[in-house]
Amino acid sequence: MFSNNPYAQAGWHNPQNPYSINGGPWRSNTWHPPTFGALPAPQDNPTSVLTFEFSDFNTDILNCLVTGPSHRKFFEIRSTGPGSTSIYKMGDSFAVIQWQRHPTVEARGVLAQQRAGDFLKLSSDQSYRTMTINGRTYAWIPRANGIYLYSAGPNPPAQFARVSLASNNANVLLEITSEAFQVGLFEPCIIATILLFSARNID
Repeated sequence: MFSNNPYAQAGWHNPQNPYSINGGPWRSNTWHPPTFGALPAPQDNPTSVLTFEFSDFNTDILNCLVTGPSHRKFFEIRSTGPGSTSIYKMGDSFAVIQWQRHPTVEARGVLAQQRAGDFLKLSSDQSYRTMTINGRTYAWIPRANGIYLYSAGPNPPAQFARVSLASNNANVLLEITSEAFQVGLFEPCIIATILLFSARNID
């Protein structure tokens, strides 16, 4: 459960502490000490930002809908028993998470089958996770008001997305920049959000 998820100890949504992430907007006037190198303060709409909402939960995020601008449905997440979760895009199965001792994930045209713990690799100090997409590495960094996705590497980090709990303390929001779409991060961010809010051990 969340006790196995390092984000539960870093302000991540937790069934025992449902208010552990606030639903505040993505602002630039509140700076938090960085936990991954020299991170910039969160930006207020660094480029255009689109918001996607995980809602209509049937028990949890493993059975829900993902809607975007104008309430358009983009994905549907369905689980068949405790062992498998499928992500549907335009009515077709697009990605599958297999829940086993070491969960696996694959997504057609986006991710080859791999362990979820390799897709979202936990840092040695268990303070953040990295994911590598199209040869570029990114880091999910917990902050007080959500989890932020930054570029990783020798260059100054750029901010691409934030995942947080909605103001109703039930739904989950993914805010993602237009640049993130351009570099192929949209679908990986959808999958990462599901894994990180699954309340399951993903390693």
